[in-house]
Amino acid sequence: MSGPQVSVLGAVLSVLPDWIHPRQDASVVPRGVIINHCTVPGVVALTFDDGPYKYTSHVLDLLDQYDAKATFFVNGDNWVQGIDNESQPWPSILRRMVRSGHQVGSHTFSHVDMTSADSDMRYQQLHNLEESLTNVLGVYPAYFRPPYATCDGDCLTEVEDMGYHVVNFDIDTKDYANNRRNTIQNSKDIFSTALDAGRSNDSFLVLCHDVQKQTAMSLVQFMLDKIQEKGYRAVTVGECLGDPTWNCAGNDGDWFNEWWNGGCEPLSRYFWRESKKSPSGGAFCSATGEW
Repeated sequence: MSGPQVSVLGAVLSVLPDWIHPRQDASVVPRGVIINHCTVPGVVALTFDDGPYKYTSHVLDLLDQYDAKATFFVNGDNWVQGIDNESQPWPSILRRMVRSGHQVGSHTFSHVDMTSADSDMRYQQLHNLEESLTNVLGVYPAYFRPPYATCDGDCLTEVEDMGYHVVNFDIDTKDYANNRRNTIQNSKDIFSTALDAGRSNDSFLVLCHDVQKQTAMSLVQFMLDKIQEKGYRAVTVGECLGDPTWNCAGNDGDWFNEWWNGGCEPLSRYFWRESKKSPSGGAFCSATGEW
């Protein structure tokens, strides 16, 4: 970027309110702590780690069928590579997540233990995934799920400095340990027992993995049925934490233009970046995933 482009971008940034500049947002959700529980009553936040993968589309189909929302904490190089490679199915799956009103979060680029990693590695793991997601969505996440559920000591401080909310869970379905037809019932029992013991104003933050076949083919539908049976709503992590700005754009249109025209506040699940441009100069719409 050079010349007139730099001048235009500088002019735009100079008039933006402080909360929409990179690394800042208007979220009420705290940083510098590991969040394990929802704060909004009567909701269930299903979260899926390690994707995208070949089973993710089926999970999205089920969520659509139940009019349910969820959060996907994705990697850039774990079960698949090249999540921003348009010759692969992964970019379209990521855009479908956003288009359907789901939340996309960071799970590091290659599933590194962030507690044992050094500072340079932590930065690279978050930054590299940001770059991949920006290539696909035009934005990158403000919510982070640490691999192996651990982000202790310097990890938490450094992740906070990069602007992330750190989110774990209060229900671990252990689907990664029960990815067989004759054992997935164990995961169903964990989920069912927790919801059966809850009250109508309780809420739950649930760990699952869309890379596991039995999760996609059996557990997800079971959980969605159970959520409906108990009268809960399936929502994103942002919504379960009462974040009022996590998804102001809805399911259509360009969220930045909607904010600019006074339609809503900025997304706190994503940080604003310069609009991605197509080779022909057309603007990229991060909410629809289209040029």
